[in-house]
Amino acid sequence: VSLGSQLSASLGVNYSSDRNDSQWRANFGVSGVDTTHYTFAKLNQKTLSLTSRINYTATPTLSLQVYAAPFVSTGQYSNWRELADPRAASYADRFKPYSGDPGGFNFKQFRSNTVLRWEYMPGSSLFLVWAQGRELDGDPKSEFSFRHDLTDTFRTRPDNTFLVKISYWFNP
Repeated sequence: VSLGSQLSASLGVNYSSDRNDSQWRANFGVSGVDTTHYTFAKLNQKTLSLTSRINYTATPTLSLQVYAAPFVSTGQYSNWRELADPRAASYADRFKPYSGDPGGFNFKQFRSNTVLRWEYMPGSSLFLVWAQGRELDGDPKSEFSFRHDLTDTFRTRPDNTFLVKISYWFNP
């Protein structure tokens, strides 16, 4: 979306709800020994991500760019089983039940970048950059709620990075 010659903005949304009956879950035991349990489960997963961009050009020598992307993915495992006979003709005969609660996950992330560019002389620029990241592994039993999960993410301590870049053009 262009909001005039100085300002443009975009917003992208991606939502998916996936079911995978043969999702690898984990290996247990000693790898390569007959006691290794190769486990699989049915995974019900929901994921929502947003991507937003704002570009503002105040003057031909001064501009601001902002990128922000929250991401939430939750999944619940069920029908936990281990590999019994991988070459069995029948799909159902390839597995046998595996005991325990296979659990789930609730992963939340936010990434952003803000860049201010000032051309203080023709060919010479100053860049001020702020990058922020937040990550949170939430309660694996919680239900998918983008609003609640995003609120949790913003309560998490951010990892901030600030950069300054100066370029100077030498005119021979």
